[in-house]
Amino acid sequence: MSVVVQMKRRHMDLLEYPEDRGYPTDYLLSRIKGRRGLLIRDWRPLVFDVTPLESLSSSRYRGLISIKSPDAVWRFLVQEYRWVYLQMNGKLRRIFYPFFLYTELRTIFICLRHTKEKSAWRTDELLDASLLSEEIKTVLSTSGDISTAIAGIERIFRNVSPNFGGLSGILDEEGLRGVEQRLTNTYLVQTMGSDLNPLIRDFFSRIIDSRNIMSLFKYQRLESKAVPVFIPGGSITVPRLLEIIKKDDVFAVTALIRELTGIKADTPNPTLIESSLYKGITKFLRKTGKHPFGAEPILDYLWRCSIEAMNLGVLFYGKDLERDIVTAELVH
Repeated sequence: MSVVVQMKRRHMDLLEYPEDRGYPTDYLLSRIKGRRGLLIRDWRPLVFDVTPLESLSSSRYRGLISIKSPDAVWRFLVQEYRWVYLQMNGKLRRIFYPFFLYTELRTIFICLRHTKEKSAWRTDELLDASLLSEEIKTVLSTSGDISTAIAGIERIFRNVSPNFGGLSGILDEEGLRGVEQRLTNTYLVQTMGSDLNPLIRDFFSRIIDSRNIMSLFKYQRLESKAVPVFIPGGSITVPRLLEIIKKDDVFAVTALIRELTGIKADTPNPTLIESSLYKGITKFLRKTGKHPFGAEPILDYLWRCSIEAMNLGVLFYGKDLERDIVTAELVH
């Protein structure tokens, strides 16, 4: 058995791998077509409703009604992803595995925060819906403190690549946020260095571009002394980003956004930049998703679900904000 095959097998072990039911791709596409019609299309009534989640009449959202914690929104998304994953045949799972594991990194981060806050019951609720492997779930649900939990996660991910090492040291130096950034960045680098479906590769390239542009913007606006760690693999190269910093070009971010998304952002702020970048990915996937067969409409649906969850989270967090501010944060 080759080293490459061994690495892939260990990598796949980070998620559950239930029995392949052998459903044809057309079956999943048909089911997704029906579920796509249940997604929220008009957000305006919810923005101006005093109790927006209680206004969601579809049974699809029953689990969110009267739930106060923003974690409920993420659990809702994870449950939908789980449903899609279970309907996939083995070939589709292999194509979409990098996407599902990328999304589950956030599950890990939420659980680590709960461990730090000593709220284990919230971890158990989320992990019940998660696609993470039983080994990872055990670490997250049984670790008594944040240091033990991160040491366990580091051990598991190091079995995929030694590049995931050092998370415990990052915790001591930069805190939990530093761990989240290092694990995410390393995962994206590892993923872009693997054998990906062209659509999935293009998607991750756009994710990397978005993260790099946000890092550049925060560095320039906050006047941080530490140059951000840019992730290779995007369409905007790391040398180009470093050259922008060298030239102190504070207008470069708006030009990059227009280049990537076609969206003009004259007065950039964190909310506008982030929503513009997500809108760019949405536009790209909507265009590719018109292809009636294959992976394109599946990825388009998964992304639309994530945007819907993101917007529901905005409604959760923005209940006491001015309505125009909430509207500006929504991604359409």
